[in-house]
Amino acid sequence: MKRTILFIFILAVTFACEDGSIFSSSESSDNSSGISKGGSTATFAIKGDVLYVVDSEHLNIFDISIENESELLQKTQVGWGIETIFPFGDMLFLGTQSGVLIYDISQPTSPSFISEYSHIVACDPVVTDGDFAYLTLRTGSNCGRPINELQILDLSNINQPVMINAVPMNNPKGLSLHGNTLYVCDEGVKVFDVSDKNNIVEIGHIPNIPANDVIFHNNQLLVTADNGFYQFDATEFIQLSYFEYL
Repeated sequence: MKRTILFIFILAVTFACEDGSIFSSSESSDNSSGISKGGSTATFAIKGDVLYVVDSEHLNIFDISIENESELLQKTQVGWGIETIFPFGDMLFLGTQSGVLIYDISQPTSPSFISEYSHIVACDPVVTDGDFAYLTLRTGSNCGRPINELQILDLSNINQPVMINAVPMNNPKGLSLHGNTLYVCDEGVKVFDVSDKNNIVEIGHIPNIPANDVIFHNNQLLVTADNGFYQFDATEFIQLSYFEYL
């Protein structure tokens, strides 16, 4: 019974706030727009009454203004190998196997393409604080060429994102940003000080868990892994709870 209660609790705090939005992997994201927030490996996001869902090639837009009903408004082919969607303010960042696509959603039902950052073929979760974007590239069964690294993009010119640093990793997956602290799922969860974008410093490590994605919330780290959900104190990295998949 305790594990069931914990499972329900973690699902609730991981995926939904009281206002129906989703917690962000970037705690500095703007909630005033009514946009949902998700982990870096999420495939859907919500802004107001509009739901965005990505599949391997399309951005699907649904009207969810009527309770218990949804209407597909638009299905737009935007590329290939689309894996993740990350919202920030009036923008959507789509992580693909070949790069990051940035869309303007100030008109929620009519997204408009802003720019693209391209890299060699690799799996690609992404998070941003609006000024910089952080993405992980990793090898995998469907991810193409062998590269495992963290890349940092300068978004000061949103029309032309520029990579300013690339840091070797082992096999990084999801990531989360809180201020100048970046959490990366790589052989557990690695913690970096990214104050100096050209010289990031590892300041902590939670080892020995097969972590896939991480969300920072209320000074806690919520981690999804191959074998269950973990909850850690984000300051001392002490494990607070664990729910094993049934």
